[in-house]
Amino acid sequence: MSDAELKQKLATCWRILNKLGLFDIYGHISCRVPGSDTFYITATLGSTKEVFKPDSLVLCDYTGKKLGGNGTVPLEVVLHSVLHKTREDAVCVAHVHPYYSMALAIAGIPFSPVTLQGAPLGDGVPVYEKSEILVNEEHGKKLLGAVGSAKAILLRGHGVITVGASIEETTYLTIYLEENCKYLLEAAKAGKAVPLTREEIKERMDQMAESAKKGNPYKRIFDLFDEKTRQ
Repeated sequence: MSDAELKQKLATCWRILNKLGLFDIYGHISCRVPGSDTFYITATLGSTKEVFKPDSLVLCDYTGKKLGGNGTVPLEVVLHSVLHKTREDAVCVAHVHPYYSMALAIAGIPFSPVTLQGAPLGDGVPVYEKSEILVNEEHGKKLLGAVGSAKAILLRGHGVITVGASIEETTYLTIYLEENCKYLLEAAKAGKAVPLTREEIKERMDQMAESAKKGNPYKRIFDLFDEKTRQ
């Protein structure tokens, strides 16, 4: 993927998440530049009504230092830099503040997958227990310790972080983490949520692995959301 293609796809990811109501003025997403120790990140915006363009991306190194691009580096750039630096699968990282995901962590309800779309998140999403803004190296270390190898983490009173091996995967995980949390909370109101079993999760992941032999299994869904959010 060329530099221009990466930037365009990251901007598309921003538009999809924003149109679906998962962004606010404090959200940001990033993507590692292949073959380098750098990543592009969405610059700080003043409003979700602003149109994000590929040229608005900021290039940073793994210390979070700005190397190029337009705009201001987000205050919490460390949560991106530490994941890009230490986890090979952290190609794309998103930090957003979606309603139901935040509510789940605030309520102290453990995450569990209750939808097939939530299966890629595994049978547990950890919680970063202290409600704080992640701005320094110590926060980065605490984040790594809390998230482990999970694809996502809930930040109590703060938001969520999702990690994917591609922009398409991170987009998918961010959308369906929120959807899964919504159904989980609604089911809890009715009495009891019945999570997917490990066998059901494995069966779904085996199906996705089979699809991956034909290409990125998240690309078709990404393209569909791309089309939907252009309407």
